[in-house]
Amino acid sequence: MIRLGLNKFIIYLGVLSFMYSFTSCITNKELEYFNVKETDKLDYLYDYDYRLQVNDLLSIQINSITEDKYDFFNNDKVASSNMLSYNPYLFGFLIEKDGLLELPMLGKINVVGKTTQELERVIQEKSKEYFKDPVVKINILNFELDVLGEVRFPQRYRIVDSKINIFDVIAMAGDITEEGNRKKVKVIRLTDKNPRVIYLDLSDKNVASNANFFLQPNDIIYIPPTNKRFYAFKSLPSVFSLGISAISLYLLINKE
Repeated sequence: MIRLGLNKFIIYLGVLSFMYSFTSCITNKELEYFNVKETDKLDYLYDYDYRLQVNDLLSIQINSITEDKYDFFNNDKVASSNMLSYNPYLFGFLIEKDGLLELPMLGKINVVGKTTQELERVIQEKSKEYFKDPVVKINILNFELDVLGEVRFPQRYRIVDSKINIFDVIAMAGDITEEGNRKKVKVIRLTDKNPRVIYLDLSDKNVASNANFFLQPNDIIYIPPTNKRFYAFKSLPSVFSLGISAISLYLLINKE
């Protein structure tokens, strides 16, 4: 009688342990991005543009029909890509703490808060005094991001497109691992004026509708782990079949 009661207790304990382990598993639904139905519409912030900040390092090129000897902007064209990669500060123009950008001949320009397209137009107008029919192109040389945590390739990434979003960076990092928490992604933004931590839920269908969906230079993207672990099962019936088989085997072994 005592043995029978002990057997029942062990069986109950095994079933409870199995159920607990099952509830701690990650489901396929938890691995999804943009958790939407077929009829749902996605909102996207199409008119987002990155606005220049203090410490942005800019590459400024002016193309025109003016003779090259008067070209005092495009010196980085003669620099090798290796030198530019090693120390871009030798070839770029830095936005100083006062928000001003000092350029040869053109003087100081207040640039903080402008988009690169807006600054291109400002420089184009100013440079007409020295260049004939100038065309201005600006790139951010020090737009870099750190991607850490539960991704396949955590490292620092150099960015070319200033309109980069969180999914672009996750794709560059090889996607979030199965153990990564897609609902609480941290974007650590250590700006001088307003350092903060931004939380993004990548399963939210509205995640792309706000400006925090887009990233800024020197952001740190951290993907925390979940408290669960991923186990691959082909189907839910196979899970229950496995549990029932285990219990049946135990009963047969201990059958009196």
